[in-house]
Parts: sequence; structure tokens; C-alpha cells
Amino acid sequence: MLPGHRMLWAEGHPAVEGLAPPATLHRAEQQLLDALADAGLPVGRAGGIGRLDQTVTLEFDDPREGLCFLAGIAAVDVPRLKPAVYGRPPETVYLLAEKTGRKLARVYDKGVESNIAPPGRLVRLENQSRFGKQSRMSSETISSPEVSEALFKARFAPVAASCEGLTAATLPVLAEHLRERVRDGKMTAREAERLGGFLLVGGEGYSRPTRWRRRRELREHGLVLADPLTDPIEVDLAEGVEAALAAWAGDDG
Repeated sequence: MLPGHRMLWAEGHPAVEGLAPPATLHRAEQQLLDALADAGLPVGRAGGIGRLDQTVTLEFDDPREGLCFLAGIAAVDVPRLKPAVYGRPPETVYLLAEKTGRKLARVYDKGVESNIAPPGRLVRLENQSRFGKQSRMSSETISSPEVSEALFKARFAPVAASCEGLTAATLPVLAEHLRERVRDGKMTAREAERLGGFLLVGGEGYSRPTRWRRRRELREHGLVLADPLTDPIEVDLAEGVEAALAAWAGDDG
């Protein structure tokens, strides 16, 4: 209760045991307003939705693949976004607005965060939408499957596009990929030697522009280093992000 501002603060989850499907948001709001009215409290006028978090959780049968996926997302360049990475190997990757640094989304280890699964088993993709007064929508509008899907897609479709054709892999797997490309004539031995040396020393001693250039060269060949993992693991990055997009298209988020 904030009497000085004539405001009542209510907080909770519409779905007590988990996250609420978007179609239930408007009904939950109406139930809350009806309960306040029954208690004799004036409900005022609707101000619209100011914050919306949308999530999809990916479950990996092999937790090492989840760790590899997170490490790969941390290394991908997405237009107009920049990553902020926490943990080694990464446990959370925030996607920030390039100019303002505002947090727009995150990809994180939900199992570790909630202490419910081993590292890498459950990886959650979360869109964090914040609306100013002029852009706020009603709960009824956001409850529409078309609107909720469009919001999630607007955030993660560019991530999926940036991951297209990219394989996140550990050092032993990347070394084999380099050898395959030389054998297939897709890479010269000198180029493989240069990139292999960069991978072997982990970029230590390189200037920042050179590190970026080497990583860009690897991405041009469809390869992303899942650092600092060591087991022979590889993951198709786009496949994971597209699975999250498909979940929202099916209203499973």
C-alpha cells in the first residue's frame, strides 16, 4: 500500500506453479480487479502493460550441449545488439541495446539459476519488453496469440538469423572442422594454420581488433568456439533459437 500516492501494489503470478500462457493474462487481470472491487477498493482506470517477460525453456538431453549452446550465443554478433556475458562457461548472456546498453533479452541457465537441474540441462530464452506510457497495450491485446508471438519473434528472429549456418563447438571438434575444410578445398592450409593457432592460444597476446577479425573469419566458415569447454561437443545454434521461436508460434511459451 502506498497511501501517499493513492496506490495499491499487488504482485504475483497468474499461474501459481509456473509461468502463465499469454492467453490467460487478461482473465487474470480481470479476476484481480474483481477481487479488489469486492474488497471495497477503487480500481481506477487501466494504465496498460508496462513490462512483459516472455520465455521458452530448452531442455538438452546432454547438458554439455546446453553449455555449448550458451557459449555459442555469447560469441555471436547480432545487429544492433551487444552481449554481456556472466560466468565461465557462460551462465547468463544478456543482449543489450548497442547504443543505450538497455537489457532487451537474456539467454541463461535456468537449472543453475533455480537450482533445479545440472548446468546446461535447462537453457531459457527470455524477451524483456518494457513499454513507455505512449506504447503500452492492454492485457487483452497482449493476450492475443498474434501479438505475443510477434513480440517474441521481433526480439529473437534476428538472433536466429545471425546464428544461421553456425556451429558452436569445442576446440577438438573445431580442429577437425578445419582439417575437413582443407581437405575439401574450402580453406587453405595457411588459413587453417592461422585460425588453428588462434584457437589453440585462446586469443592470448592478440590485439582486440585481431581477435575480432579471427572470430569473424571463423564465423565466415560457420564456426564458433564454445570457450572454455573442452569435451568434444558441437551444437547447431540456429536450430536451438528456431525451436524457441516455434514454441511461441505454437503458444507453448
